[in-house]
Amino acid sequence: MLAAELRSRRLFAQGLRGPDASRPAPTTAPEVVRRALAVQAQEYLPAQWGLAQRIAPDGRPDAAAVAAAIDRGEILRTHVLRPTWHFVAPDDARWLLELSAPRVRRQMAGTIRKAGWDGEAGTRAVDVVARSVAGGHRTRGEIAQELERAGLPTAGLLFVLLIAELELVAISGASAGRQRTYAAFDERVPAAAPRPREEALAELVDRALSTRGPATVRDLAAWSGSTLGDVRTALAAASERSRGRIERFDDDEEELWHDAEVAAAWSARPAARAAHDDDGERVDLLQGYDEYIMGYAMPRAYLQPPGVEAPIIPEFPLHAMLAGGVMVGRWAPVVQGGRATLRVLPWRVFSRGERRSLDAGLAEVGAFLGMSTDVAFEPMDGE
Repeated sequence: MLAAELRSRRLFAQGLRGPDASRPAPTTAPEVVRRALAVQAQEYLPAQWGLAQRIAPDGRPDAAAVAAAIDRGEILRTHVLRPTWHFVAPDDARWLLELSAPRVRRQMAGTIRKAGWDGEAGTRAVDVVARSVAGGHRTRGEIAQELERAGLPTAGLLFVLLIAELELVAISGASAGRQRTYAAFDERVPAAAPRPREEALAELVDRALSTRGPATVRDLAAWSGSTLGDVRTALAAASERSRGRIERFDDDEEELWHDAEVAAAWSARPAARAAHDDDGERVDLLQGYDEYIMGYAMPRAYLQPPGVEAPIIPEFPLHAMLAGGVMVGRWAPVVQGGRATLRVLPWRVFSRGERRSLDAGLAEVGAFLGMSTDVAFEPMDGE
């Protein structure tokens, strides 16, 4: 498949283009999360923008509305799939953690041991966390105080909290001012019977492909933290249970899989809609860990612009600026003292069409932030 077509199909499935006639358009941030299954979210405010921008501008929530949904527990934030933060829906948090927590725990075992939180020490600390969050939502500082009262150290607190998440003891709570909190897992996550592992893996790849296809087996393994063997088995099960909706793309060069209903909606786009979606001058301001980037395995060649050979990776605090789905620079929202500055770091000179699209995108980010916003263009390398 040519790179341009791959980008077009992925942008469409990702919800960054559309509308998608195969399913209702999301109107809230929780709906975006539910559709995507898990959304990488270690950068808190930029990750919220990543949800909002997948909603049509005329109904798009601002940052305060997305944060309120998180505070209400309609979106949860936890370490799942891989040892990094993700947004998940409450109904998906339990089975996703049950599926991936053992693997994440194994990946982090050495680090947890070096921090001194393996064995009995970790068990005691997680018991303290459980007692603490049973009384309400607690900040990290409040949990640290409880550890001190129990005669335990507070160094490496993040690893204690990670273990508590993986053991289904704690999960994100409502914000306390500017601070994040932890809540009791069972308070925020509905009870549900355990799922057989094979069934959970099949649902994982099925729902992943609905917003990330076409994708290779390697892509799905890298995104989910699963083995290649597990992904192949899960794809076969997902294809069978979906009666062929999850299928291998007819491509001789790569083993690409997709959701046939989403692919059919992409193919059925009217000519004007397709031209608008596939406009090479259309600029997107994505968070650096957006699923359009992190949903696929390295080296992510589909993102590569001419003349740039290094793999595209997140470079926080900078984020990803694209034209036609290809990287053309970086950007960053810098919020301080009730004002925002949107830094723009282009890699090349923009065309007039790209500049118009960029200006419109910057205005959308400003509206999302809901505060006075300045734009600061920084010189390109060599200027």
